[in-house]
Amino acid sequence: MKHFSTVTKTILILLIFSPFYNQDIYAQGGPTPNWQININGGTSIFFGDVKQYRIWPVSNYENEWRLGAGLTFSRQFSPVIGIRGQSLFGQLSGTRRSWNRYFESDYMEFNLNTTINLNNLFGTKRDDRFINFYLTAGLGLLNYNTTLYTLDTKKKVAGVGNGNGKGIGGRTLEGIAMGGIGIDFRLSDNWSINMETANRIMNSDMQDAWVSGFPYDVYNYTSLGISYRFGISRTKHSTMGVQTYQREVPQEEYNFAEPEKNQKEKYVPETQPVQVPTPVEPPQEKTNEIVVKEEPATKNIEPETVKIEKHPVDVNKPEYRVQIRARYNRPVSKTYLSAKYNIPVENIKEDMHNGYYIYTVGSFDTYEQAKEERNKLRRFYGITDAFVVAFKNGIRLDKLP
Repeated sequence: MKHFSTVTKTILILLIFSPFYNQDIYAQGGPTPNWQININGGTSIFFGDVKQYRIWPVSNYENEWRLGAGLTFSRQFSPVIGIRGQSLFGQLSGTRRSWNRYFESDYMEFNLNTTINLNNLFGTKRDDRFINFYLTAGLGLLNYNTTLYTLDTKKKVAGVGNGNGKGIGGRTLEGIAMGGIGIDFRLSDNWSINMETANRIMNSDMQDAWVSGFPYDVYNYTSLGISYRFGISRTKHSTMGVQTYQREVPQEEYNFAEPEKNQKEKYVPETQPVQVPTPVEPPQEKTNEIVVKEEPATKNIEPETVKIEKHPVDVNKPEYRVQIRARYNRPVSKTYLSAKYNIPVENIKEDMHNGYYIYTVGSFDTYEQAKEERNKLRRFYGITDAFVVAFKNGIRLDKLP
């Protein structure tokens, strides 16, 4: 009981403080807060006194395999931490041939648990990975009915709950602590499928109606589920009822597509051809000679041509850009990204990296310049998951140099 109480307090503290963990990560980039609903189903297996083998369930002479189903509603508070409310409905069974006993049980479980995204905990905080691994731990209440039988005659020997307990429908009510691991496969921005396995440890040894040995009964629920994510939000500002991204108006717009055009050109005024006035000749005495007057020629003075020096790009030096989106194995329309983030489509570059289509803006010589652009994109364009990447010879590097 002492160990169970310690585990309970640890999980309770984690549940209370997890929503406040690293909330400012969203301001630095990463997955946006969202809600999620999940429907799942799978196997429900008991581990306790009345069981033939320690781990593997038997499937003949009273089958120990049973099924369960669940519904989960969750809130992702940060790239790492989420909170879930979960309800499970299932059956359990166990056989002990040497004791000539087997039991059957039905249960209803309700728990509150927290999830920890391992990819975002130890890596870059992103929401576009195809696979995410996570841990889960929590506390709950279990309502169950159990009946113990003789194995050969199927005669009822004992029972727990069955109208005599304090839980739902007279079931026995017990506290549980749960913990497990899961894998989430992202299909799109809204849909995903997941596989999860978690053990539940009860605060008693009564689920199989046999008290002996280990003081706490345990059961496992392993499931396959499908999830729908909604309520995905980004930093937006409302004007007259219309949601728009606030955009910083720079003094000089930077041309991402052709950086060389950002050099200031010298101003060359338009020059009109200059007419040279006809010189006035002194009056001459009249003679019989016919004087033919030559018309003065008009001289055109061409304006001086100003050459703009262009500095060739050194491909051996790293080029820094700001990555705004990535998708595994499928491209994203640059027109869509332009409309979503209010960035000219010609400023968005598409490249491939480790099977991902990646989309970047900008071209900078130093990390600090790219960092300033990243901060602007996060703050004023609503791209909270923008981050700096480096290229060399046109290929994205795995790490910043």
